[in-house]
Amino acid sequence: MGSLSKRMQQALEAVSNVSIEQQDLLAAELMERLRLLEQPQTRLSPEERVELEVGLAAAQRGEFASDAEVEAMYAKHGL
Repeated sequence: MGSLSKRMQQALEAVSNVSIEQQDLLAAELMERLRLLEQPQTRLSPEERVELEVGLAAAQRGEFASDAEVEAMYAKHGL
């Protein structure tokens, strides 16, 4: 195993002071984070970025699809 940063060493020392169950939970979370970091980054087109920003702005304003709109979308796609 390679060398660990001081911060990682401190984190592992702190983890050693919690229960085995909590250690296992933290280990699973760390492994998931590592898996995500190893995946290539998704690149959005300029159009996709605009669409995402519009959707996020609507969500921040509390604007969400109605139940009827969601049901229509599911029906359209056979879900």
